[in-house]
Amino acid sequence: MTTRTTLTMVAVGAVSLLVLLVAPVLAHHNLIAQFSTNKPVSLRGTLTKMEWTNPHAWIHVSVKGEDGRAEEWAIETGSPLAMQRRGLKRTDFKPGIEIIVGGFAARDGSRTAAGMIVTFPDREVTSPGAETSFTLGR
Repeated sequence: MTTRTTLTMVAVGAVSLLVLLVAPVLAHHNLIAQFSTNKPVSLRGTLTKMEWTNPHAWIHVSVKGEDGRAEEWAIETGSPLAMQRRGLKRTDFKPGIEIIVGGFAARDGSRTAAGMIVTFPDREVTSPGAETSFTLGR
């Protein structure tokens, strides 16, 4: 094999590796593109469902709206691994518990938000001294 052929094969391999490493990063959306930092929200309600999935988990909460009716909100969080590193477990999110989620609302006006912090108010009573608030791994 000639030096030129070897160098060509190495160059093609390097470019292929670079494409494989960069493609997932480019496919990932930017927080600012979908959610507005000018629309902070604090949602207190009942956890209805937790989707512990990659690349982002989703918390579903039933929140009492201004008119008194229940509104369903979907809150995008960080990855399950990022949340685990901050001390959260899948078992922390039991449907029916009350939670407070702080974050930023969607730009499109839908009941979707980027979650930044979750608080478990019941822990203040049931587990005094235990951690009650966690960042959501964004």
